[in-house]
Amino acid sequence: MENVMHGGTHDAHHQHEVELSAMPLIAAVGSFLLPMAFMATFSWGLPSVVGLVLAGVAVVILMVGLFGWLNEVHAKKEEAGLSSMAIIVFIISEVALFGGLFGGYLYAMLFTEQWPPASTPEGVPPLGLAVIMTVFLLSSSATIHNAEDKLHHGDMGGFKGWIVFTMILGGLFMAFMAYEWHELMGEGFTIGLNEYGTFFYTITGFHGSHVLVGLTMQLFCLILAAGGKIGKHKQTLAKVTSLYWHFVDIVWLLVVSLIYVVPFLKAGQ
Repeated sequence: MENVMHGGTHDAHHQHEVELSAMPLIAAVGSFLLPMAFMATFSWGLPSVVGLVLAGVAVVILMVGLFGWLNEVHAKKEEAGLSSMAIIVFIISEVALFGGLFGGYLYAMLFTEQWPPASTPEGVPPLGLAVIMTVFLLSSSATIHNAEDKLHHGDMGGFKGWIVFTMILGGLFMAFMAYEWHELMGEGFTIGLNEYGTFFYTITGFHGSHVLVGLTMQLFCLILAAGGKIGKHKQTLAKVTSLYWHFVDIVWLLVVSLIYVVPFLKAGQ
């Protein structure tokens, strides 16, 4: 009886043992340096190359910290943590952020006589490109769902293949977005041109940053799956990544409706 009690106490103590890791600190340093890079360029007046170099260093440090952290967690035999609930709380906070941006945009649009403003170049917004990007992103929702389904059935080859397919579609979306921005800026449609330009680049850029986060999460899934640290019985990261990606896709439908379609129709009146 005494052995059982001691054994139970030992197991409980082992289960609640505090784990030490440097990875959260490394990720925090990267997160701190990233806004410093923007401040160095836009607030402190330093050369843009300084901001770019600092941003590059910050991203590398952040990626090392996050991947190292995930690698440590998935090295365990059993899944642990509150990742599923955490991503839901995170998405709720993201809804609030996007809600604020969309609210400000709608206020500006509804209380302005002409939208887009008269200073907006002809052909803006480029609805054709938006349709192509929508096809890429919505298709990627189907592919990541297929990846999750393959993982559920233990088909790791199928899981990795569909994740790669999803990353290709997401990469195409970002490539078309970069091309769109380059063409629009070449035509004189900049973030400081008018209110519509400010909201256009702010909202599409903010959404694009979330696409990059989603692609990074998919890359982590792919690397961990290749190392055997994600599988049929360890699906939490894959499920969290899929949920986040679907959220990004839903937000894009709002972006394309409010930022592209509505101004396009109003300009044609």
